[in-house]
Parts: sequence; C-alpha cells; structure tokens
Amino acid sequence: MDLTNIFMIAMVMVAIVLAVAEVLKKTFNLNTQYMPITSVVIGIFIGLVLWPLAEYPMYVMLMAGFIAGLTASGTFDLLKAAKKEGEQ
Repeated sequence: MDLTNIFMIAMVMVAIVLAVAEVLKKTFNLNTQYMPITSVVIGIFIGLVLWPLAEYPMYVMLMAGFIAGLTASGTFDLLKAAKKEGEQ
C-alpha cells in the first residue's frame, strides 16, 4: 500500500465532501469559520461509509477521508477568496 492509492481515493472523495459541506452550510446556516472542521469530519465520515465498498483497510479509508476533508476545506477557502476578489 502506497500513498498513491490513498490520494486517488481522496481525489474522488473531495467532490463528495464539497457537495455535502455546501448542502450542510446552506441547510443549517453554518458560519464559514466552521467549514474547515466540518469538511474534515464529513471526509472521515464518508471514508467510513465507503469502507465496506472498498478493498482497503479501515485506516486507509480514514486517512483518505481526512485528506479529502483537508483538500475540500482548502478548495472552499480558495473559492471564497476568489469570490471576494471578484466583488471588488
């Protein structure tokens, strides 16, 4: 098992984490300062949900979910910064 597999799984999960985080943000009117931790928690949860469907051990799926959550929160911050710059 190498890091390539973990990153490939995380890459697929990033889109799911972004979508779920955005839905939760709009539904529960979450403050944007809580979005990074929310994305990480969602990523770990999705890793657990997808674990029975994968051929990898649980710790690999948890790490992939963690990485996907961190990536999704970074993407969220980039989009937020780009939106602010476009308004000025």
